Amino acid sequence: MPETKLVVRFRNEQEKMHTWSYNKPNTSKTPAEIKAAMKQLTELHLFKQHGIRLFASIVSAEFVTVKETELF
Repeated sequence: MPETKLVVRFRNEQEKMHTWSYNKPNTSKTPAEIKAAMKQLTELHLFKQHGIRLFASIVSAEFVTVKETELF
């Protein structure tokens, strides 16, 4: 069965790209609702690595659906 993830790209405080994904998202949410939720992550200042805030700004988001096909 195909699995869907929400994949979001952020820039950190040093302008480096950071990718975050969420398994089994609610795909009925509108792009505006998803963007608003991701914007909240940029405002919380919760996630840091080596003193650098990881979620400084939103770059893009997409739903990615993967279907695995067993070969043998």
